[in-house]
Amino acid sequence: MTTKHLYDSADGLVLKSLRGAVALNPSLRLHSPSKTVYMCNHSPRKHVAVISGGGSGHEPAHAGYTGTGMLSAAVAGDIFASPSAKQILATIKLASLSGTDGTTSTPRDVLAIINNYTGDRLNFGLAIEKARVDLPSIKISSVIVADDVSLLSQNASNKFVGPRGLGANILVCKVLGALAETGASLEVLKAYGDAVVENLFSLGVGLDHCHVPGRTKEGHVKLGEMECEVGLGLHNEPGVAKREIGKPGELVRHMLETLIEAQTAVKGASLALKKSGRDGVVVFINNLGGISQLEMGAVVDDVVGCFAKEGVRPRRIYCSAYMTSLNAPGFSISILDPARIRHSLQAHHELSTMDLDELLDAPTAALAWVGPQTQWQNPMSLDSDEAIQKIFETSTNPSKGNGNPVSHQLPASKIENAIRKSCQSVLRVQDQLTEFDTIVGDGDCGETFGAGANAVLTALDNRSLKVNEKAIGTTVGDIANILEDNMGGTIGAFFAIFLFALSNSLTHQHPNISWPKALQDARHTLSQYTPAEIGDRTFLDALAPFCDALTDGEKMEKAVWVAKKGAESTRGMKAHLGRAAYMSSKMDDAPPDPGAWGVWTILEGLAEGLRG
Repeated sequence: MTTKHLYDSADGLVLKSLRGAVALNPSLRLHSPSKTVYMCNHSPRKHVAVISGGGSGHEPAHAGYTGTGMLSAAVAGDIFASPSAKQILATIKLASLSGTDGTTSTPRDVLAIINNYTGDRLNFGLAIEKARVDLPSIKISSVIVADDVSLLSQNASNKFVGPRGLGANILVCKVLGALAETGASLEVLKAYGDAVVENLFSLGVGLDHCHVPGRTKEGHVKLGEMECEVGLGLHNEPGVAKREIGKPGELVRHMLETLIEAQTAVKGASLALKKSGRDGVVVFINNLGGISQLEMGAVVDDVVGCFAKEGVRPRRIYCSAYMTSLNAPGFSISILDPARIRHSLQAHHELSTMDLDELLDAPTAALAWVGPQTQWQNPMSLDSDEAIQKIFETSTNPSKGNGNPVSHQLPASKIENAIRKSCQSVLRVQDQLTEFDTIVGDGDCGETFGAGANAVLTALDNRSLKVNEKAIGTTVGDIANILEDNMGGTIGAFFAIFLFALSNSLTHQHPNISWPKALQDARHTLSQYTPAEIGDRTFLDALAPFCDALTDGEKMEKAVWVAKKGAESTRGMKAHLGRAAYMSSKMDDAPPDPGAWGVWTILEGLAEGLRG
């Protein structure tokens, strides 16, 4: 957990953030005394203003969800603290009366969406009662969001403590905000909102807690390296239980199983899971602020995969940092059952036929809402797997050409041994390459080289890579394909280009082309795609001397020694290319270039294998 902040004090931070939110949306205004962000202009047919709010630290909630199609106003308390009743009363008045002149326009009724926390419920409740006195001409109601399933079993016998409200509060704001834009009455919004919340189930997990600006010490218990907390809330409070994160996908599967079990226990078997067509569940995934988008995309994929195993296709999937907990590395998954909503509203014919999809897809001016608004009902026609396969049936691998394959008088067993030795040589220095790259780059060089080496070894073991002593160019091209698929980053592209060019030279050029000439041709091809030269602190500082030595008639052992000398020369050398070029010019103590060191290691392994 990082304790560094751009603003290391909470003093004045909430108002600064709210001013920033308003600056991003010209349709909004800020009432600083109450910390309320509100709309100035409303559609004439809109009869109800929907409001929400809570403590700060959950940004973009709720100011970011204020605008046409969602909230009319949002109120913010201090960090993780409920807004006061006086603040909320001001919010109610601004939402109801803004844009009216008090004579020709009718004040709007107000619906408050409240997360189920004691402070929020008490302060919103007090504000609502005071507003009923101050604004007797309007009606005010509320919807309580209580979607957290982690506390259900603990609080089953406690009528005073219900489920907490989690990030799916924002999904409720979207649905009811869109419904308000249609001109629906307060009674309709209240009934529909209650039905949505009744069929909304969420579960959160956290890898760690967040750090609050201005606090010097956090009192929570630290988690183990591979531990997470299940049942994490929105306010840095501890989770309900600890568990191992497990293998990729296991945590997501556990969360979904828990959600479905809770839904079944509370409502009976899910109708949506029985009817995977139009009644598929709505999935809402909320990032608490500290999980990378890369991993959140993987979470979405795991969720879709888990449902697919049950034959269920979610009707809508949303994923973003909707309601955060500052920088907490955690997330929640929510499922909403549209079929159950209709079932809950059977007594209200007008509401039971309402299209949830239209409300979810309705446009909004709220800048923070992330969700597709088109193409759900009529997805684009997708190519079949067979059609896609045909696209790639024509190989562009240069090793598969019509040229004359060349034999270089080496038995296949010796060539395979050399390839294996080079891969094993790389794996022995993988950690060293990572160490070098951590100092002068982004730290991934060892992993990249290791991934390539392991992929080639695996291909040799399962015989998907077969050494052809009579057409060595084909083998080189196959290795190039493997490295292209398994080695990421710049070095992976360099290797693929060089080896494809080498394959082309060995396969398509003069049938008696020599290895030195083929290597120099490949090096020349590579130079068309990179300005790197000897002395630029790149892998060429090892590869180029090796090629030159062979061209000059040196033996393999001498050429490898020259390559090592070239790699050693990069110690302390100023880089002109790659991420190391962005470092300070003072690199006297810098290790060798990891790419050059890796190339020398490969060549050393090849030489060892050929000797054996």
